[in-house]
Amino acid sequence: MKRLRVHAAIRASSGGAALALALAGSDAGGQLTRDSSLSALIDTTVRRIDATLPAGRVLERLVSRADTSQRYALYLPSRYTTDRRWPVLFLLDPRGRALIPMAWLQRAAERLGYVVVSSYNTLSDGPIEPNYAAMEAMLEDVQRTLSVDSRRFYLVGFSGTARFAWDMSLRLPGTVAGIVGAGAATPGGRGWARAHIGSSSPVLFGAIGLLDPNYEEVRTLDAELDSTRTPHHVERFIGAHEWPPRDLADRALTFFELQAMRRGLKPRDQRWIDSVYTDWVAAGERLTSAAVAPSVVRPLRLVRADFDGLTDVAPLTSRIDALERTPEGRREVQREAAAADRDRQLAATLAAFVAEVKQSVSPPRFDDARRRLDLTGLKRAASGTADPSSTVLAGRALERIFMHTAFYLPRDLFAGRRYAHAALSLAVARTVKPAEGGACLWHARALAQLGDAAKALEALECAAASRQIPATAVEADPLLEPLRSNPRYEAAVRQMKRPGG
Repeated sequence: MKRLRVHAAIRASSGGAALALALAGSDAGGQLTRDSSLSALIDTTVRRIDATLPAGRVLERLVSRADTSQRYALYLPSRYTTDRRWPVLFLLDPRGRALIPMAWLQRAAERLGYVVVSSYNTLSDGPIEPNYAAMEAMLEDVQRTLSVDSRRFYLVGFSGTARFAWDMSLRLPGTVAGIVGAGAATPGGRGWARAHIGSSSPVLFGAIGLLDPNYEEVRTLDAELDSTRTPHHVERFIGAHEWPPRDLADRALTFFELQAMRRGLKPRDQRWIDSVYTDWVAAGERLTSAAVAPSVVRPLRLVRADFDGLTDVAPLTSRIDALERTPEGRREVQREAAAADRDRQLAATLAAFVAEVKQSVSPPRFDDARRRLDLTGLKRAASGTADPSSTVLAGRALERIFMHTAFYLPRDLFAGRRYAHAALSLAVARTVKPAEGGACLWHARALAQLGDAAKALEALECAAASRQIPATAVEADPLLEPLRSNPRYEAAVRQMKRPGG
């Protein structure tokens, strides 16, 4: 079998320099802890990949043979043998937290028979080269050592690495059969999708939280792909900017199995197809008849698109047509369009505020910033229940404000040593999420540099109370030097060092 290589494909591309796309994914959020349910299946021994590796357990840390600077976790399904070729999932967490997507997918991979490789070296919000290096190493190792189906490689990304997955698929034509894109769309928006996604592209299983700041870009891609012949399935879940719930992992891999049968990449099993279809129609009907249904039509539309051409969907089409003619079905379309307009307005207000903070000589007053962003009104709407659509929109706007004022904007301001501006930005962020440890710590850093020891120590104590910040991050930070002689600093560090803190 001819092995595929990432960098060879890149060098052959005419646009090599242009590949450093601005994958400014919103990666500040997401789960940060290991899934405890995976612990019993984890083997922590450091290994190198070879043909004698145990199956049925997560091998937590392997050193790449192709590039010893690369590390990844590996899972071989318990029935893995070398007498057949297996599809492979390449997991690309935007912060190199390999075990988080591994925990998400491991059970579904075991049930449906996928090899899983998850990198500790993939990143977002920075140079793209580390992701190419990680893919190069994983591709080289699995093709050299394991019995894998090189027509059925699947890329699994979240936020910036979801965008990277689409770029990567162009470098490996005919090899990437599908993409899981969580929390983001494509590298270059609608224009990129129109130019690069077509009937021969990888199938997409997308997932987006209703409160995710990137919600509209994923919804727009979903609508854009409706006009193409590319199979796609985009799930919306209750959540913010994070890896999706575990039940969607099983649905994602089942979708990949269906599309592999559709495209002739594996033998067609009509009995299995019809069984899944029956289950998914029943689940869609339950959603459409729920007391407070977010959508009365969409769940069944997804099932019809997934199975059209694989089984008889005519009865389902009749059911969908009837639902679309109901008053609620018509209102659903109107609500979504109105929500998209309002979301764009809120995003534009934040973008203008961020631009003005960056350009201003002196930071705006906090009260002015709070009014400008309507923090009080958004928080009130987000906690209300009378209008679910308004509640979701406000919650998403607050998540977007937090993401920019706690992460992206301070990062730029600290780089320019503009600590007063950074302190204002982080004060806004802490209004949205008062107890979030990262925002508290960065606020303490800015305030310490401004000489406001009392407020800096309060922010540092908030970081300690969050149980999210390791003491080593504080002790090694030169920007906190002005606080080190204060007993409150020492108490905060001691709290961070306590077990569980």
